[in-house]
Amino acid sequence: MSLEAALQRALSIRLNLQITLSNLPIVEEWMDIHLDRWLEHVPTPPEMPSGHAVSYLAMLGADLKRMWWGAWGDPAGLVPKLADYLKLCNIAKSDAAILDQMGEKLEPRLVGSWVGVWGGRVSTGWHFLDPQPWTKLEPLFGTHEAKFLLKNWLHDAGVDRVERFTQAIGEGSFSEIEVRMPGATVDEQVGALVTGFAHFGGGDLPAPLVAILRGAPHPTFGLSVRIRGGQVVRVAAIAPGMPLDVIQSVCTEMKLGAVDAKLERLINTLASEGVSKVEIGRAGERGGVDVYVEPTQAAAKPAPGAAKPADAVN
Repeated sequence: MSLEAALQRALSIRLNLQITLSNLPIVEEWMDIHLDRWLEHVPTPPEMPSGHAVSYLAMLGADLKRMWWGAWGDPAGLVPKLADYLKLCNIAKSDAAILDQMGEKLEPRLVGSWVGVWGGRVSTGWHFLDPQPWTKLEPLFGTHEAKFLLKNWLHDAGVDRVERFTQAIGEGSFSEIEVRMPGATVDEQVGALVTGFAHFGGGDLPAPLVAILRGAPHPTFGLSVRIRGGQVVRVAAIAPGMPLDVIQSVCTEMKLGAVDAKLERLINTLASEGVSKVEIGRAGERGGVDVYVEPTQAAAKPAPGAAKPADAVN
């Protein structure tokens, strides 16, 4: 891809992300400056090393009560922008020390920042996106109940690496890890997912929902675990992308009500490829279903009277 084409693509992604905000009532006017600040500190193609690009991911709650943007790439391009961004966010010395320590010990190849809105507030932080051995990450976790829960399950499941490490900064900060499910088949991975979800306090996934997950076309399941104050505060089952009618069935089985009517239009604004993954989360008594897309260009609109493309939301 030429530099001009890469720049055009990056500008299109930024514009489409901003367009979706006007359709999200959870994003209040005072939050715009925080979201714009994050976008301004994602490197443009000319600021990245030759041959490297920034990857984006966007999340929308199925009920549109949560949103999240993330970006990552080669440290040479991302770290200078990340440092400036976190400084503008008034990162605490303790939070900065965590980043420095983990960066030094893990030497990640993919780093970046993220920002999200839920619960009436803006949350932000940084993440590492390349797989890391658990044995390398474990000593950095300190000693608390959540670590032992995590260590025991990883050992029993035969999982030896972490796919993603996320850290929030500021008030209510948390750490979150994502792991891939063991097993070569959908059935094997779904079985491990059900066990892991319950182990970390999510409870039993409803049998009809498990049947839906077993119908996935390929075995790319995962689990994310959020830790705050030494306790697991959220667990989420990660499933491959699925059509909106299936996402509605997932919401129904989790007793979460209807998918917001604007969700499909927002997905198609962000990405022509549709949904890339779905997260089924549980935080205490609260549940949620979140859809993730990899922002590219908006999906093409069908001509008047034409059938909607089958892959607009997949």
